[in-house]
Amino acid sequence: MAYRRKVQVTGGGTFLVTLPKEWADAVGIAQGSTVLLVPNDSGALLLVPAGTREKNRCAIPMNGREPVHLQRDIIARYIAGYDVIEVIGDRIRPEERRMVREIAQSLVGLEVLGETQGAVVLHSVVNVRDFPVDQTIRRIFAITLAMWDDAVAACTARDEELARDVAERDGDVDRLVLLVARQFGLLLRDLLVEEELKLSRFQFHHYQAVADQLERVADHAVKVSRATLGLAAELLPAVGDRVRQAAAASREILTGAVRAFEDRDVPLANRVLAEKERKDTLAGWAQAAIREQPENAHPISIVMDSLLRSREYGFNIAEIALDAAVPLGHAIGEPKTPRSRA
Repeated sequence: MAYRRKVQVTGGGTFLVTLPKEWADAVGIAQGSTVLLVPNDSGALLLVPAGTREKNRCAIPMNGREPVHLQRDIIARYIAGYDVIEVIGDRIRPEERRMVREIAQSLVGLEVLGETQGAVVLHSVVNVRDFPVDQTIRRIFAITLAMWDDAVAACTARDEELARDVAERDGDVDRLVLLVARQFGLLLRDLLVEEELKLSRFQFHHYQAVADQLERVADHAVKVSRATLGLAAELLPAVGDRVRQAAAASREILTGAVRAFEDRDVPLANRVLAEKERKDTLAGWAQAAIREQPENAHPISIVMDSLLRSREYGFNIAEIALDAAVPLGHAIGEPKTPRSRA
């Protein structure tokens, strides 16, 4: 429901606007109450009643819930930006408590605040200002790139131990991506977070999109590692060279795209996107590798497909870089000056 009010002016020149009584009653505003007024990047002015942010809690029933369903529900509420998540039941068994604790440990900053027979209370201790999203994206990218380098090395050397290590690191990426998703959820629920982050929802949306693309790249590094475990024999030198060539081409696309996004570098983003035409060349490498070593056809096809898909995610990031470079009319904080890399 929208309310329309006329602006009035006092004798001293102060502007006045009345508040709707039904809304004021609903949020507990009375004579003498204090409210917070926050300018928004769109030019709007946000009015926040005192105590609104303290009500940011929810409850999840435990009874009859499968572990995977409970995990999904907790993660969903973590992403939605709830500060307190209470898991409740008639009597929560020790193994159920252990399960809740393990779920909390998989999420950045979610801690067990208290336990009773009928409840486990989780509390987010993360302050969004402690995790600048640009630094989080750099960390996600660094882990993802290391996973890819090691996945390709494991594949070409048929190193099963290294392949398993790559798969284990995927959880580190997932935790950071969920943290970015939580910050975005908080921005959507609480516009005051814009003031804390000095970043608008529109700007943060681009970081969220890049984090999502990098998560998919990390997932394909895991697929390559699992394909390595399915190799019937060590790759022939020529096949290994083709895999490394395809990996290097995809890596160049990905690193260029991320640089373009970080620097809001439009010329670099366009140069990255110009490489889309080389898809047929990489597909030819994949077909040649399969012909040269048919006993490894299935794992090789998985590896090459993942390399091609990761390349496509790089192109997606380059397109996000172009979107992010568009200046905002009412940006919060100082705009970042694009730098061009010749």
